[in-house]
Amino acid sequence: MVRIFSVLPFATGAICIILVIVSLFGFASGTIDDEIPALPCLGSQDECATGMSESDLDVPAAFLLLDVEIEISMELDEEAWIGIVDSNYAITCPPGDTGLTNCTASDYTFLAGGPNHDGEISHSLEPGAVRFVTGGTEGAIELQDNEVTTEWSVHLATWVEAILGLTGVGLCASGLHMAFPMMGTIRKD
Repeated sequence: MVRIFSVLPFATGAICIILVIVSLFGFASGTIDDEIPALPCLGSQDECATGMSESDLDVPAAFLLLDVEIEISMELDEEAWIGIVDSNYAITCPPGDTGLTNCTASDYTFLAGGPNHDGEISHSLEPGAVRFVTGGTEGAIELQDNEVTTEWSVHLATWVEAILGLTGVGLCASGLHMAFPMMGTIRKD
């Protein structure tokens, strides 16, 4: 009877280990394409207006258990920039009907990206709310459409993987010990 019941901890441990293995590979999205305007910037970067997304990207508290990485790239990387900021900037730099703000790049503290960043932006999302800010690089003279590509991938957080892995190994060992006891009966002579 004990051998039959040993299947429960072994199966639960095996599920934990499988979840850890799947998490190591993770889940990746497809590519999300969007178009935003590449703003002109005729003066210095500190004089050029910026644009901001109209709504927050809310990241729920459950993301503490996950490692979510987003990667953003732009077609017109030489003429424009994009950055990620805390959503509180929507209070001090509210976007108008067209998405333009009265703020310049120097008014923000960027979590990722910004005017001084070249190439693809990688950012690990954490609980809270963020917004996307964009602007033109110095010398960009035309307002043009800019294709932005976003990719994201999801894994379990490292600490969750460690707990699941240790729990899985412990449960599997417990199930094996129940089915096939490792210590024999001790005899008294």
